[in-house]
Amino acid sequence: MILSQPRKGTMEPWREIIAASLGFSPVGSLRTSTQVQGFWVTPPNFSVSQVPNTPSCPQAYSELQTLSPSERQCVETVVNMGYPYECVLRAMKKKGENIEQILDYLFVHGQLCEKGFDPLLVEEALEMHQCSEEKMMEFLQLMSKFKEMGFELKDIKEVLLLHNNDQDNALEDLMARAGAS
Repeated sequence: MILSQPRKGTMEPWREIIAASLGFSPVGSLRTSTQVQGFWVTPPNFSVSQVPNTPSCPQAYSELQTLSPSERQCVETVVNMGYPYECVLRAMKKKGENIEQILDYLFVHGQLCEKGFDPLLVEEALEMHQCSEEKMMEFLQLMSKFKEMGFELKDIKEVLLLHNNDQDNALEDLMARAGAS
Protein backbone atom coordinates (compact mmCIF):
# COMPACT_ATOMS: atom_id res chain seq x y z
CA MET A 1 0.00 0.00 0.00
CA ILE A 2 1.47 3.35 -1.01
CA LEU A 3 0.46 6.62 0.65
CA SER A 4 0.78 9.89 -1.23
CA GLN A 5 -0.16 13.48 -0.50
CA PRO A 6 -3.82 14.51 -0.67
CA ARG A 7 -5.31 15.22 -4.11
CA LYS A 8 -8.17 17.51 -4.86
CA GLY A 9 -11.38 15.66 -5.50
CA THR A 10 -14.42 14.31 -3.78
CA MET A 11 -14.29 11.73 -1.01
CA GLU A 12 -15.64 8.36 -2.15
CA PRO A 13 -18.38 6.51 -0.24
CA TRP A 14 -17.27 4.89 3.03
CA ARG A 15 -17.62 1.35 1.68
CA GLU A 16 -15.17 2.01 -1.11
CA ILE A 17 -12.71 3.67 1.27
CA ILE A 18 -12.72 0.71 3.65
CA ALA A 19 -12.53 -1.82 0.83
CA ALA A 20 -9.71 0.08 -0.86
CA SER A 21 -7.77 0.32 2.40
CA LEU A 22 -7.99 -3.48 2.55
CA GLY A 23 -6.73 -3.75 -1.00
CA PHE A 24 -9.84 -4.24 -3.11
CA SER A 25 -13.00 -2.52 -4.29
CA PRO A 26 -16.46 -3.74 -3.29
CA VAL A 27 -17.10 -5.24 -6.73
CA GLY A 28 -13.79 -7.08 -6.82
CA SER A 29 -11.92 -5.01 -9.37
CA LEU A 30 -8.62 -3.37 -8.56
CA ARG A 31 -8.57 0.37 -7.98
CA THR A 32 -5.55 2.44 -8.78
CA SER A 33 -5.91 4.68 -5.74
CA THR A 34 -8.46 5.90 -3.22
CA GLN A 35 -8.52 8.80 -0.81
CA VAL A 36 -8.43 7.75 2.86
CA GLN A 37 -8.32 10.38 5.61
CA GLY A 38 -6.93 12.99 3.26
CA PHE A 39 -4.28 10.72 1.69
CA TRP A 40 -4.48 8.77 -1.55
CA VAL A 41 -3.91 5.06 -1.00
CA THR A 42 -2.68 2.73 -3.71
CA PRO A 43 -3.67 -0.80 -2.67
CA PRO A 44 -1.42 -3.85 -3.08
CA ASN A 45 -1.82 -5.85 -6.28
CA PHE A 46 -4.28 -8.60 -5.43
CA SER A 47 -7.94 -9.14 -6.12
CA VAL A 48 -10.75 -10.22 -3.85
CA SER A 49 -10.52 -13.77 -5.18
CA GLN A 50 -7.06 -14.05 -3.60
CA VAL A 51 -8.35 -13.20 -0.13
CA PRO A 52 -9.61 -16.37 1.58
CA ASN A 53 -13.17 -16.04 2.85
CA THR A 54 -13.48 -19.47 4.43
CA PRO A 55 -11.46 -21.25 7.11
CA SER A 56 -8.44 -23.19 5.89
CA CYS A 57 -9.12 -26.06 8.30
CA PRO A 58 -12.07 -28.35 7.44
CA GLN A 59 -12.89 -28.73 11.14
CA ALA A 60 -13.20 -24.95 11.54
CA TYR A 61 -15.41 -24.82 8.45
CA SER A 62 -17.80 -27.45 9.85
CA GLU A 63 -17.78 -25.66 13.22
CA LEU A 64 -18.66 -22.41 11.49
CA GLN A 65 -21.69 -24.08 9.88
CA THR A 66 -23.12 -25.03 13.29
CA LEU A 67 -23.03 -21.48 14.66
CA SER A 68 -26.08 -19.27 15.04
CA PRO A 69 -26.32 -16.23 12.75
CA SER A 70 -25.22 -13.90 15.57
CA GLU A 71 -22.24 -16.13 16.39
CA ARG A 72 -21.29 -16.26 12.71
CA GLN A 73 -21.49 -12.47 12.53
CA CYS A 74 -19.25 -12.20 15.60
CA VAL A 75 -16.69 -14.57 14.06
CA GLU A 76 -16.76 -12.75 10.72
CA THR A 77 -16.24 -9.39 12.44
CA VAL A 78 -13.10 -10.58 14.22
CA VAL A 79 -11.80 -12.56 11.22
CA ASN A 80 -12.14 -9.41 9.12
CA MET A 81 -9.70 -7.79 11.55
CA GLY A 82 -7.06 -10.31 10.46
CA TYR A 83 -7.34 -13.17 12.93
CA PRO A 84 -7.55 -16.78 11.64
CA TYR A 85 -10.92 -18.55 11.90
CA GLU A 86 -9.48 -21.31 14.06
CA CYS A 87 -8.20 -18.86 16.69
CA VAL A 88 -11.40 -16.80 16.67
CA LEU A 89 -13.58 -19.88 17.11
CA ARG A 90 -11.43 -21.06 20.04
CA ALA A 91 -11.58 -17.62 21.67
CA MET A 92 -15.33 -17.38 21.15
CA LYS A 93 -15.82 -20.74 22.89
CA LYS A 94 -14.04 -19.32 25.92
CA LYS A 95 -15.39 -15.75 25.87
CA GLY A 96 -18.81 -15.97 24.22
CA GLU A 97 -19.95 -13.44 21.64
CA ASN A 98 -18.40 -10.39 23.31
CA ILE A 99 -16.10 -9.04 20.60
CA GLU A 100 -14.10 -6.92 23.04
CA GLN A 101 -13.37 -9.94 25.26
CA ILE A 102 -12.50 -12.07 22.23
CA LEU A 103 -10.07 -9.42 20.99
CA ASP A 104 -8.51 -9.08 24.46
CA TYR A 105 -8.08 -12.85 24.65
CA LEU A 106 -6.53 -13.05 21.17
CA PHE A 107 -4.23 -10.11 21.88
CA VAL A 108 -2.93 -11.51 25.20
CA HIS A 109 -2.61 -15.00 23.69
CA GLY A 110 -0.58 -13.58 20.81
CA GLN A 111 1.63 -11.51 23.10
CA LEU A 112 2.46 -14.50 25.31
CA CYS A 113 3.15 -16.76 22.33
CA GLU A 114 5.47 -14.09 20.91
CA LYS A 115 7.39 -14.24 24.20
CA GLY A 116 8.10 -17.87 23.38
CA PHE A 117 5.55 -19.69 25.51
CA ASP A 118 3.88 -22.82 24.14
CA PRO A 119 0.39 -21.92 22.78
CA LEU A 120 -1.23 -24.78 24.71
CA LEU A 121 0.34 -23.59 27.96
CA VAL A 122 -0.80 -20.05 27.19
CA GLU A 123 -4.38 -21.30 26.84
CA GLU A 124 -4.10 -23.06 30.21
CA ALA A 125 -2.73 -19.91 31.83
CA LEU A 126 -5.44 -17.72 30.34
CA GLU A 127 -8.09 -20.13 31.57
CA MET A 128 -6.71 -20.32 35.10
CA HIS A 129 -5.42 -16.80 35.77
CA GLN A 130 -7.39 -14.54 33.46
CA CYS A 131 -7.52 -11.66 35.94
CA SER A 132 -3.86 -11.51 36.95
CA GLU A 133 -1.07 -10.98 34.45
CA GLU A 134 1.50 -11.59 37.21
CA LYS A 135 -0.02 -14.97 38.16
CA MET A 136 -0.30 -15.90 34.48
CA MET A 137 3.38 -15.18 33.80
CA GLU A 138 4.41 -17.04 36.96
CA PHE A 139 2.25 -20.01 35.96
CA LEU A 140 3.69 -20.08 32.41
CA GLN A 141 7.27 -19.89 33.63
CA LEU A 142 6.74 -22.69 36.14
CA MET A 143 4.80 -24.83 33.64
CA SER A 144 7.63 -24.46 31.13
CA LYS A 145 10.29 -25.21 33.73
CA PHE A 146 8.55 -28.32 35.10
CA LYS A 147 7.71 -29.52 31.58
CA GLU A 148 11.42 -29.31 30.68
CA MET A 149 12.15 -31.43 33.76
CA GLY A 150 9.93 -34.14 32.27
CA PHE A 151 6.79 -33.89 34.39
CA GLU A 152 3.34 -34.44 32.87
CA LEU A 153 1.37 -31.30 32.01
CA LYS A 154 -1.75 -32.58 33.79
CA ASP A 155 0.23 -33.09 37.02
CA ILE A 156 2.03 -29.75 36.69
CA LYS A 157 -1.22 -27.86 36.25
CA GLU A 158 -2.77 -29.66 39.20
CA VAL A 159 0.09 -28.99 41.65
CA LEU A 160 0.50 -25.37 40.57
CA LEU A 161 -3.19 -24.81 41.18
CA LEU A 162 -3.05 -26.71 44.48
CA HIS A 163 0.01 -24.78 45.73
CA ASN A 164 -0.94 -21.40 44.21
CA ASN A 165 2.15 -21.31 41.95
CA ASP A 166 4.55 -21.93 44.86
CA GLN A 167 7.57 -23.39 43.06
CA ASP A 168 9.11 -25.29 45.98
CA ASN A 169 5.89 -26.92 47.20
CA ALA A 170 4.81 -27.73 43.64
CA LEU A 171 8.18 -29.33 42.84
CA GLU A 172 8.10 -31.34 46.07
CA ASP A 173 4.60 -32.59 45.22
CA LEU A 174 5.63 -33.45 41.63
CA MET A 175 8.67 -35.39 42.89
CA ALA A 176 6.52 -37.29 45.39
CA ARG A 177 4.04 -38.20 42.63
CA ALA A 178 6.87 -39.32 40.33
CA GLY A 179 8.36 -41.46 43.11
CA ALA A 180 4.99 -43.09 43.82
CA SER A 181 4.46 -44.19 40.22
